[in-house]
Amino acid sequence: MNTPLIPTTIIGSMPKPRWLTTEWFSIGGNWRLSGDELQEAKDDATRLALADQQQAGIDIVCDGEQRRPTHFSYFLAQLNNVDFVNLGERARRGGTAKTQVPRVTGPLSLKTRDTLNDYHALRKLTAHPAQAIKMTLPGPCTLVDGCADHYYGDERTLALAFADALNVEMRALQAAGCDMVQIDEPSITRLPEQVHTWGIEAMDRAFAGITIPTCVHVCYGYRSRQAKKEWKHGYDEIMPALAKGVAQQYSLEFAEPDLPAKILEMLPNKIIQLGVIDVGRESIETPQVVEKRLRAALEVVPASRLIAAPDCGCGALPREVARGKLRAMVEGARAVRAGLMK
Repeated sequence: MNTPLIPTTIIGSMPKPRWLTTEWFSIGGNWRLSGDELQEAKDDATRLALADQQQAGIDIVCDGEQRRPTHFSYFLAQLNNVDFVNLGERARRGGTAKTQVPRVTGPLSLKTRDTLNDYHALRKLTAHPAQAIKMTLPGPCTLVDGCADHYYGDERTLALAFADALNVEMRALQAAGCDMVQIDEPSITRLPEQVHTWGIEAMDRAFAGITIPTCVHVCYGYRSRQAKKEWKHGYDEIMPALAKGVAQQYSLEFAEPDLPAKILEMLPNKIIQLGVIDVGRESIETPQVVEKRLRAALEVVPASRLIAAPDCGCGALPREVARGKLRAMVEGARAVRAGLMK
């Protein structure tokens, strides 16, 4: 993968056009079309997401997850023995609330290869054959957190089954020429015990045999302002475990929670996809703000181990806002890169 010093990437999602869906995040999709028309619309939306990234100057692009109802249900739907009709329940908020989720009713295995097909479709759309592409998948911990187990009997065994299915798909992506694979683990900061007991084991199993760059995206917490006041957990509780994992890269939120770069010392020898864009606000950062955040990280992490990225996915943002934020990120990274090359 040929990228410059401090390359830029996105986390995964880009805004979906209003003519494609009524909601950017819905297990059912809430698609406005159906059949062949829907497939054509998803292709068109992917073209727009790719064009927005390329016009901004993003170095490592992805498909913007335009074909996915959500970041996790899309992969669940590719598996045998996941029931989306007769739902189960999953405890939330420390057991004080429950939500309905798909049920795992038997041994998990891939029945369709949608993510692999998405990669092939994206590769055909890229104008330059050397364009670096990454594909994203939900991580095993997040998949466990998003379903009800009615077969395996314990979370570790279920997580390892998800990891095996993910590994099959990632090996296929690698063989097809994908440049990077990323698993998204938005929930693990609030489940640190799982990370230490079986989470890293499951993530490592998912990456077994993968030689292209591997990344884990870890949310600090979608409600990080609340986290500062109420949550007991954060990156510091799971970073020692993450440091031992086989993932080469970790994508971390730093812009919105305004975290000190010093905690990156807990991930020695890992490449950091540093969140320099706050996706929770519609105000567009200046390139100078991005520069400041990158330079703070450079006091701890060498430029060779730094990638500029948004905090999280851009799917909830208005399209023009997302485009503006990506342009600012690219300009800020270029300015820092130019300063280092002097």
